[in-house]
Amino acid sequence: MRRICLLLFSMPLSLISFANNPIQSGTEFTINWITIWLCFFFGLLFTKAFGYLNRHSKQIDQRSDAALPLSGWVMFLGINLIARLGIQGYLFWKANYFVKSTWIHLESEGGASFHLFFIFQMFLSLFALTGTGALIYWFYGRRDIFPVMFVYYACFFLIANMILMLFNHSISFPSDMMILRQVPYLQVFRIVYAAVWVVFVLKSQNVRQTFVYPFR
Repeated sequence: MRRICLLLFSMPLSLISFANNPIQSGTEFTINWITIWLCFFFGLLFTKAFGYLNRHSKQIDQRSDAALPLSGWVMFLGINLIARLGIQGYLFWKANYFVKSTWIHLESEGGASFHLFFIFQMFLSLFALTGTGALIYWFYGRRDIFPVMFVYYACFFLIANMILMLFNHSISFPSDMMILRQVPYLQVFRIVYAAVWVVFVLKSQNVRQTFVYPFR
């Protein structure tokens, strides 16, 4: 059941971008099946990975003392994850990943290099949505796997954002290609913000004393 729910989260949610208008005005809306199939296989792989990780997290607590409740900065981290899920969902909706005219426009402007960058951004956005959803599940279930998976998740995005910054310096995007252009100071803010939370999760005693008791 959990796998089905996550697959429904990772794939049909992304289809909301169908409702967006094409980049080029006057172009008839058509579906880009290349990105559809890529997202489908991503959803399958992510669902399998989530199921594997979930099975290998602790189901019962092995300590004699009681776990701490969700509160303070730990609770604020959970609120941040929910906010991130909403923001990433909105950005995915605005990106027109499944609109054929977007793909055609990218081909006419830069060819394969723009297509590859577009797909990289799409996978990054998909991972942001599904990964954040999995973290929220583990966070509010107070599963022992949450701290280590949060660190892996944040480190992945630190590296990915650095790669995006390098792409922005190496590829010249036209002024109308806002879908691919990245704001440098926003990228730096994301990197610093993620790094701060990684340090908090690694060093906080409250985190260590919280994520061992799953909800029953």
